[in-house]
Amino acid sequence: MSCVAVLVDESKGKVKLLKGDMWSVHKFGGTCVGSSERIKNVADIILKDSSEGKLVVVSAMSKVTDMMYDLINKAQSRDDSYLSAVDAVFEKHRLTAMDLIDGDDLASFLSRLHHDINNLKAMLRAIYIGIGMLSFLLSFSCMRMRC
Repeated sequence: MSCVAVLVDESKGKVKLLKGDMWSVHKFGGTCVGSSERIKNVADIILKDSSEGKLVVVSAMSKVTDMMYDLINKAQSRDDSYLSAVDAVFEKHRLTAMDLIDGDDLASFLSRLHHDINNLKAMLRAIYIGIGMLSFLLSFSCMRMRC
């Protein structure tokens, strides 16, 4: 059995999929991938599937979508605690990864995770600053027009 992982953002061309009659599609997210133990269960399900081809879709770990909404709300509210909330997202994924993978794979994953978290912090900082600038511009405009 061969396995090909394709990340949507890294796919540069067409991906050739196996042709055949036996395909299965699996979708996992939320509590199904909420901990390292649950992720191991998902891996067992996929490995035990005897289908010729498999398509596996994985969404966010349990509570991560809510954490992301919370980050955005905090940044929009100019609440500096968004920074510690980002750290909690990072830690959740770091601890899970450390329980599931090791060696070069772990180092590679953690490098990508750091990169993604830094990008997330930059986007949240832009929201934080943008809201502050908008408030300033509106108040300045109002002062000039004597609102």
